[in-house]
Amino acid sequence: MDIQRLETQYLKAKIAYYDGEPIMSDVVFDALEQELVNLGSKVIEQVGSKRKDFDFPHPTPMKSLAKFQTSTDKDVTDYQEMQFMDWLHKRMNFLKKEYDAEIDHIYYAPKFDGSAINIIYRDGKLESVLTRGDGETGKDVTDRFRTHLPELLDDPFYTQMPDSLIQIRCEAVMRKSVFEKKYAEKFANARNLVAGIIGKDDIDVEMVADITLIPIHYIANGQHVRIQFANNALGNAPIFGNPQSVMIRPIVEDYLHSVKFMEKERDNFEYPLDGIVFALPVTVREILGENEHDPEWSIAIKFVPEEVVTPVIGVQWNLGKTGEMIPVICVKPVTLAGTTVKRASGYNAGYIVNNKIGEGAFVTIAKAGDIIPEVQKIHNPALHEEMLPEVCPVCGEHLKFDGIHLMCINDNCKGKTAKKLAVACGMLDLKGIGGKTIEPFAEDYNNMFELFVAVLNGTYRKEFDIEKYGIKYNSRSHQIFQDAFLNVKSLTFAQVILMMGYDGVGRKLADQVAKDYCGVEPDYKGHEKALVEMFKDENVKNYILNAVSVLESRGITIDKPINKNNMNTIYVCMTGSPRDFGFKTKEEFISRFPNVEQVSVTDARCNYLITDSLNSTSSKMKNAQKKGVKIVTYGEFKA
Repeated sequence: MDIQRLETQYLKAKIAYYDGEPIMSDVVFDALEQELVNLGSKVIEQVGSKRKDFDFPHPTPMKSLAKFQTSTDKDVTDYQEMQFMDWLHKRMNFLKKEYDAEIDHIYYAPKFDGSAINIIYRDGKLESVLTRGDGETGKDVTDRFRTHLPELLDDPFYTQMPDSLIQIRCEAVMRKSVFEKKYAEKFANARNLVAGIIGKDDIDVEMVADITLIPIHYIANGQHVRIQFANNALGNAPIFGNPQSVMIRPIVEDYLHSVKFMEKERDNFEYPLDGIVFALPVTVREILGENEHDPEWSIAIKFVPEEVVTPVIGVQWNLGKTGEMIPVICVKPVTLAGTTVKRASGYNAGYIVNNKIGEGAFVTIAKAGDIIPEVQKIHNPALHEEMLPEVCPVCGEHLKFDGIHLMCINDNCKGKTAKKLAVACGMLDLKGIGGKTIEPFAEDYNNMFELFVAVLNGTYRKEFDIEKYGIKYNSRSHQIFQDAFLNVKSLTFAQVILMMGYDGVGRKLADQVAKDYCGVEPDYKGHEKALVEMFKDENVKNYILNAVSVLESRGITIDKPINKNNMNTIYVCMTGSPRDFGFKTKEEFISRFPNVEQVSVTDARCNYLITDSLNSTSSKMKNAQKKGVKIVTYGEFKA
């Protein structure tokens, strides 16, 4: 199992999801995440997506929920009852044993299929609205929502506290009826549309007005409060929707009854749902706290994806970055999970040929909020055999079919280069630039490094030089294009390697090559031998080292691997935000200490709990005090 490729695929999917342009379904994403859990990968500990423009800290971490995925096999549904009861009893036993606390009820509510945002009021006044981002920091989108939100919070109790800080965690959604009436013809589904409206730089006032905010959590001065306070404090602002509503059940009540009831009512809700959320009472949430990825007091149960049978009307072929022709199955438009589906993934040419998919075939497709749903079953073969493309649509070279993959084997194909530039654009997180903007530059550049240096050298400050790539001179798009490159101040050595667009080379291999080139012992175990040998070639090595030198000469800081063999490892847990100590994120803070490794505060190896306030009353602080872990601030810590 190539964990490197799985992690790369996971991170790409996560970033695309939070950009409102997902590349895989929720079901496939959840399965991929579980596989990485089984393999012991740490990449899943990242919440949301990390972006350079997501640098506004949440007052308290905004974690995503752990989840159980229900599934169906031979018409029998597994509702994950045993897993849920095990999750619940572990928490009940912990509360009883450690705090002599008992709970006799549990909350459950719809799991809305939308985008999470955090509305922050300080001393009763609206301060900011943030996206979830990576859970620690988010993007400031206050300008989109300010005119729709009350400037003053009508909370006579919590806003009167000294230094009052209120967070209202909401799910941003769109009514099914609004989406179908105004947007279904142009957009795949409401969830992705909402994410795009919130995330894009240009504000569309009319589209923002079609978003509804559902209050989910109300946090006052770091403490969870009943959600009814949010409903009362926000008044009658039209943008807020009724959460329909949070329901309470005794612990002894049948779990299956709750899940089946919500599943049955799914179609009757005016907003799209994809599951049910269970949460323990607010009185025990602070005690239970949270782990590195999600709160310990809540769990989401994801519904089985809906399925539908529909006829195939054709197959569309797209060139990928490796030169493979990727098929997309075009189906007769059909409504599924509240949205209109027109396409499904075709995987590869062999899948199309072997399953006789083409015009006239009937397929079952399943969808859980994704743009390209998956084919679950083929019922009838195509009326006629699907004719595979014979030549590359970009370079015109004849394609090679090995029974599975249909490939353009022309190493100089500009179509392949264009896709590689688009992938590198995402890897570098060039703000405001998408694949469609960058792909035309493949006509003159072989990789992202060459284009990057050209921009740094001022090549595209002239009218003729930029407009041949479809960007109008001196326009807003021109400014965004230049700023995206010029605002990059530092890169890792591995990112420089990835800029070259070598086939089959992902982040994990690039990390090891970076170590190798910087005199640190690499670990090539599990990596393809031919790729490792390629990086041993002196010409390849010299090209990369020269690229590093050129970038450094242009003022770009290149972060290089450091040999930790002679350094003692210090294990720390971090809580709160390091922003007041001069660091935007925890990742930036810990990167200054090469011998420091993050662990849970409950880990026996934990040496320090690093906090933004020694007066914090968080569960991590309580655990550290109980276990005798040394507590210091971000300013006091020294490795």
